[in-house]
Amino acid sequence: MFKGYYGNPDGTASTIKDGWLYSGDVGELDEDGYLKITDRKKDIIVTAGGKNITPQYIENKLKANLYINDAVVIGDKRKFLSCLIMIDEDNVVKYAQDNKIQFSTYKDLTKSREINGLIQGEINQVNETLSRVEQVKKFTLIPKKLYEEDGEVTPTMKVKRKYVHEAFSDLIEGMYGKR
Repeated sequence: MFKGYYGNPDGTASTIKDGWLYSGDVGELDEDGYLKITDRKKDIIVTAGGKNITPQYIENKLKANLYINDAVVIGDKRKFLSCLIMIDEDNVVKYAQDNKIQFSTYKDLTKSREINGLIQGEINQVNETLSRVEQVKKFTLIPKKLYEEDGEVTPTMKVKRKYVHEAFSDLIEGMYGKR
């Protein structure tokens, strides 16, 4: 199905080896022999304790939540996992209105003690389904919406992990006690 990259023999050589396509994906075979893609190899987190964690699994569990639009799990070479959370604006605004939480802007919502408590409760529920090493110990709500025009998300609205790590490095370091 894939013979190589047009006009790029080096790219082809690094992708096709001994007749096999090296896609960079991580997967598992089920009992029926079907392959399920679970993550990207480049995204695997290796904690300071040497545990390999596939962040997409945890992120998808978090994103299944009504109040979480997106999540980026962090923890490479660190003692524990943390997470940057993008709230689901519509559902969080409704929650805030229903619970008489005052706010004027999106940023106000992300700084609200009550909203942070709401998200902590949701993270706690997800953590109950994870092994200890996979649990998110700290989180920070990103204080702005992410936009494709700014290079923060792809056209399909997937967060660009590298961008988030660079743009919000101060928030990340703050979760690990460094600023």
